[in-house]
Amino acid sequence: MSPLTYTLLAQVGAGRIQGGWEYIWSAYGIAWASLSLYALSLWMRRPKADAVSKE
Repeated sequence: MSPLTYTLLAQVGAGRIQGGWEYIWSAYGIAWASLSLYALSLWMRRPKADAVSKE
């Protein structure tokens, strides 16, 4: 290999992401929070049942 190739490989590293679990857990947290808020908004906007049935 040429010296340029060795230099580029040294700058890039192993080519793997080290760690990254913080990103994954924060993405899961944002997704669950969004789904929870959406479910709460649907529950709050649900039609109310009348006291007397309309028949």
